[in-house]
Amino acid sequence: MALPNKLRERLAQQFIDSLKEGQLPWKACWQKNLPENGITGKAYRGANSFLLSLIAELEGYSDSRWCTFRQASEKGWHIQKGAKGVPVEYWAYYDSFQKKLLSWSEAKSLLDDSIYAERYLQLRSRTYTVFNAHQIEGIPELPIAPSTNIDAIRKQRDTLLKNMDLKYREEGSRAYYSPSKDMVTLPPESNFFDVYSYTCTFLHECGHATGHPTRLNRDLSGGFGSDSYAKEELRAEIASAFTAQAIGLQLTDQQLQTHMELHKAYIQSWSEDLENAPEELFRAIKDAERISDYLIEKG
Repeated sequence: MALPNKLRERLAQQFIDSLKEGQLPWKACWQKNLPENGITGKAYRGANSFLLSLIAELEGYSDSRWCTFRQASEKGWHIQKGAKGVPVEYWAYYDSFQKKLLSWSEAKSLLDDSIYAERYLQLRSRTYTVFNAHQIEGIPELPIAPSTNIDAIRKQRDTLLKNMDLKYREEGSRAYYSPSKDMVTLPPESNFFDVYSYTCTFLHECGHATGHPTRLNRDLSGGFGSDSYAKEELRAEIASAFTAQAIGLQLTDQQLQTHMELHKAYIQSWSEDLENAPEELFRAIKDAERISDYLIEKG
């Protein structure tokens, strides 16, 4: 098991603190745009995205842009005196034959050659410190993000069901996924407070459905209230947050509370386990990212 670096230590501790305080840490993911690099415009992913969203929520940052001290300096911007940065982790392949770090597109072509990859390619990580735009003097104003297109989201919902080959029905008063029937059941859309709550509940249950053997093949056998059930709930909740964030859903505090209260007790029970084994959190985030990527691709 890899030793924790600055990013992992900070994210694990803030995640645990939030759970102990009765908060669900990924609430921040639903309320903000995807954290992105202020220079390249590239969105941060996985644990980096999770931590930066959480810090933005805690510090009250409304700007989704982050960059390093060096990047800001090269643009003629200035980090405010006394500003505290946030560690992010960057992974890349190092080619010992060419003696350079590769871009992911360069590495992909070389990874197809298993002999070359085994001999020369090494996966390395580096940690960088980034600062939010609120801490940077001289950075241009953030462009106004477009509002959510609800009709487009409904079309994506139907496309997702078709491409996942997933059964779906609206009836009753419960939202759940049945592995044996490979079917998502939701109450009628008209029963929800609004289309946002409906969409996030839908994404959560479809997140469970990605665990089917014909898709991402996770263990879905855990009974209600069991440890494995809580682990699956954690993955589905974070994946739903990642996906809602990616498609631009904006939720009110009341909508968030209504959607997530059901699973709160099970996931809060994780705090002691995560304190003893924080790597489990990163496995959950990694799985949630795979789930979210799958939903976005199919939708």
